[in-house]
Amino acid sequence: MDPIEMNQSELVERLLSITREIEQAASLADWPEAARLTELRSPLLMSVSADQEPAALDMIRRIQAIDATLLADAETTQNELHIEFEAAIGRTKAAGEYQRMARLQAG
Repeated sequence: MDPIEMNQSELVERLLSITREIEQAASLADWPEAARLTELRSPLLMSVSADQEPAALDMIRRIQAIDATLLADAETTQNELHIEFEAAIGRTKAAGEYQRMARLQAG
């Protein structure tokens, strides 16, 4: 639905729905889908006005809380992946050194 055609309440409801879809994709580690949904959500976020009903403000706070949790989880995942990557590089170097030493002893 075009954000121009939505009233602010419908817009915020749609944003919360998309945010929950992003949360679901992230929980499944489906990062391409989470990124796609984030791109879909971005123009809608830009359409939110500052003047909101109390119910819409509550939904916006939920969106912000979900986003904060997702960001923290993404940072944790990124750090874990970095650690795994460094460990894999270390194992690769060790295997290469082992093979180099084996060739020296055979030769």
